[in-house]
Amino acid sequence: MPSQTVHCARTLDAAADDIWAVLKGFDLTWHPYVVSCNVLRDAGGAMLRDFETTDHQRLVEQRTFISDTDRVLCYTALSGIEGALRYAAHVEVAVAGDQTLVTWQADITASADRLGAIAEGTQAVFEAGLEALGQDLPQLSPRKQAQADPVPLVTQAIANLPQLSVLTSQHTKHGSDTLVLFLHGIGGQASNWSEQIGALGGTYSMAAMDLRGYGGSSLGASQTQIDDYCADILSVVAHFNAKRLVLVGLSMGSWIATSFAMRHGDMLAGLVLAGGCTGMSEADPVERENFLKSREVPLARGQTPADFASDVVDVIAGPNARADVRARLHKSMSDISAATYRDALNCFCNPLEKFDFAKITCPVLLVTGEQDKLAPPGEIRQVARRIFVENAACANDCDVRFEVLPDAGHLCNIEQPDAFNAQLSHFLERLPYVALGYKPTRLEKQRQKRAQILRAAHAEFCDAGFDGASMDRLARAADVSKPTLYQYFNDKEGLFAAVLDQGRAHIIAPLAGQGGTLVDRLWRFSWTYAEFVLRPDLLSLARLILGEAGRRPESALQYHQSGPARAFEGLVDFVAAAHVAGELDVVDAQLAANDLWSLILSGPRDHYLHYVNERPSQDELLHVIAHGLDMFLRAYSCNLSQDQKDLGEKVSDLRSRIGK
Repeated sequence: MPSQTVHCARTLDAAADDIWAVLKGFDLTWHPYVVSCNVLRDAGGAMLRDFETTDHQRLVEQRTFISDTDRVLCYTALSGIEGALRYAAHVEVAVAGDQTLVTWQADITASADRLGAIAEGTQAVFEAGLEALGQDLPQLSPRKQAQADPVPLVTQAIANLPQLSVLTSQHTKHGSDTLVLFLHGIGGQASNWSEQIGALGGTYSMAAMDLRGYGGSSLGASQTQIDDYCADILSVVAHFNAKRLVLVGLSMGSWIATSFAMRHGDMLAGLVLAGGCTGMSEADPVERENFLKSREVPLARGQTPADFASDVVDVIAGPNARADVRARLHKSMSDISAATYRDALNCFCNPLEKFDFAKITCPVLLVTGEQDKLAPPGEIRQVARRIFVENAACANDCDVRFEVLPDAGHLCNIEQPDAFNAQLSHFLERLPYVALGYKPTRLEKQRQKRAQILRAAHAEFCDAGFDGASMDRLARAADVSKPTLYQYFNDKEGLFAAVLDQGRAHIIAPLAGQGGTLVDRLWRFSWTYAEFVLRPDLLSLARLILGEAGRRPESALQYHQSGPARAFEGLVDFVAAAHVAGELDVVDAQLAANDLWSLILSGPRDHYLHYVNERPSQDELLHVIAHGLDMFLRAYSCNLSQDQKDLGEKVSDLRSRIGK
């Protein structure tokens, strides 16, 4: 689909902090074009605004990135803009001498017949908003952070191999929906998180784990690997009988938390990464070896961590760290045995993968200390930006926050516990079903109920087809009354169209992702398409619809027009836009799109439509997709040599990961 950028900027007399205070709340009631606005959370914890405009449009937008530190807010439109496939915007507030510069921009991907009108409307909305921000700003009440008495902490041992020890509050419940689990760094221990659990443990089920060999946890029988740490996290989850996790990591703990997200992202309700993230995962072998050897030098001389604890504290503490904080950091390091220190270093310096940040789909908070030498603000800001960009490239609407804590070093949660707790509390309180006794708002309940109905409808249509689908059975599966079902969807046809539209948007979204080469976009589309259309439930739906086509052609036509046909239209628009951009050389965009559609998966899909009990392997899909994309590029690429090189790298990387 074609794209266009709308960019507006204006210098205003109001203070930057005052303007930012209006924008960061994500509430649009101050905008002259907005009649009403409700700010709420979706089921995954992302912040939404559901608002009505003066011309009676109803729109829903999702926040995707925010930073109080940098005064930046990004968001994307989820619904309400007809013809838009992707609408991603950002607003930034910067000091400009005695004035404030506000920049507002939107990148729009839409159907050719709607793009101009959407861009024109966006321009008007931005200009009116900037005009309003230059007038009298709304008076906002300062947000008050509730202060509660610290809760008592207890230590629990988890019988395991190795044994694990956790620090919890007395309020942490077995069977709570979500456990907030803290992970310390190489020089730490579970007690490093006592201020956080003490302050917030009355509101959330919280625990801090001693890593292997630290505190009350024992070392394993062999060198610890990252998968061992992930297994220990799962053991703690099982011990508390939790359903989901919010992982909060610091330094090496952040690296472990991110590694866990690569493997078990579906378990995460949120992710907090403090003072690090990537660890040694992106360092070359020489850098890893040098890092490891430099840390092992004192051990080779027969020293223990207690002998060089003072040197470590000088590196990790901020220049203004209090004496009691430095003493606490010194003791934490001194308590570690040489064997534990060596074990953690060897694991940290031998990562198993380079992180794919697009796998992090839960809300993320990245925070670091202003004087952190090991994870300086510039480095963590870049990681936060990468998580946001890599998700946007895959058309995932993530929710990322980046903040810097003033006057703090590497262990920012210990040096500035109140500031850290304020950020953590603000992050946790907007995650649904995380707080003990959490109760969703009316609007949140409505959105959750709609999603619940769509899930049940998807299953019902896949099991019974359109004709065989029962609205009574569907209502029971969705746990709603039949009248409620019809409040959300007028009839079976409307519900069927909504189910199919979800699939269409899912397939085409990678082509509208921001950034990346032609091969990046084609690769993402191919795998998204493969994973979607070869799902057993969707193959079952296709079989049922095709079987009904003879006696109910209108159902088959609706299936085609709402699903495959609309997805194909998006693919045609993508090919046409790539031609205009000089990436593809096509005479007929529709024929070229049809070639791509057929080359990558028509054979396997036809096979598995008939062989009901078989499932494709990843190696088989790689073989077909790689061949199909290579043939497509040979036919249409304007830069065949580079595109084939890019494709070869992606194929080699995936083949190495699946062991082929």
